Amino acid sequence: MSRTVHRKIVSDIGHEKAFSALVVFRASLLTKDNGRAGGRLPGMNKKLREWCCYSRSRRDFVLLILAAKINNVEETEASIRQKISISRNTLKTIITEAVGLKIAIHYDDRVISVTAAFYDAYMESYLREWGMMDSDSSKALSASMKRLSKKYIPMSVSTAFGIALELAVLSRAESVKADREIKLVDTYGGDGLTLSSWAVANSFNRDLLLLLMSAAITDNYLSIAEIMKRLHVSRNAAKTALRLGMDGGFIVKSNGYSCSGEALKDYLNWYSAVFSSYSDEMLSGCAIFYDYLSRREMH
Repeated sequence: MSRTVHRKIVSDIGHEKAFSALVVFRASLLTKDNGRAGGRLPGMNKKLREWCCYSRSRRDFVLLILAAKINNVEETEASIRQKISISRNTLKTIITEAVGLKIAIHYDDRVISVTAAFYDAYMESYLREWGMMDSDSSKALSASMKRLSKKYIPMSVSTAFGIALELAVLSRAESVKADREIKLVDTYGGDGLTLSSWAVANSFNRDLLLLLMSAAITDNYLSIAEIMKRLHVSRNAAKTALRLGMDGGFIVKSNGYSCSGEALKDYLNWYSAVFSSYSDEMLSGCAIFYDYLSRREMH
């Protein structure tokens, strides 16, 4: 989807505040403590949390097998490698670790599925994670989801919770696929580098992108030292990633680092494009879910 179409979606329905709040919330989970997992998946076994958040490829693997269970489809070694663009050896290492941790089951025909116990643990922890969102952000997202739906569909809170949590997993799983339809494909300069290609260039750029977008939204620019602490990466790794982004034209430096205004606009419009593709039932379920979160603290 082109930048022009992206911007039209946001200007037509005006959801920048809500999606900005979502970005800031997700970035806030990347804390200086608790290892690479930060504040994500609270309550889950520490070893499992750390493994799920250790690298881009491991997070993407988990999302794909969770989504496969939700959609009642099969993922194979070949399909996973194609979707998240990793090598055969990397995938074999991930599968061996996941099986050992009882995250996944690997069948003889090379089909990989999530274990029931891990699925339940993940969804429970994911609900707790969403429960940490502040009330104002939840209200803004609830209103946006309701406006995005062409026809609002009332439903019970329990049904809405199920829809919203599954959709949260499915949308994230879709966003990591190399062959997804809705991408941030705009080039800002520098050898054809895009936000999408930069975000998957290493194990931490996707999280760094969240931090940079949040920095631009809040005018709270990032130092290299803070990036190192919140992403648990070396100075050289952080500097290399930032330099490539600056060469690409979507990272700027002014009393610290953030993304450019142009890149932020495209990023928020990408969120709008993704959510606009959901069904009325899904959007209505999310509206009820976020409204409930805005009225109740969940810990």
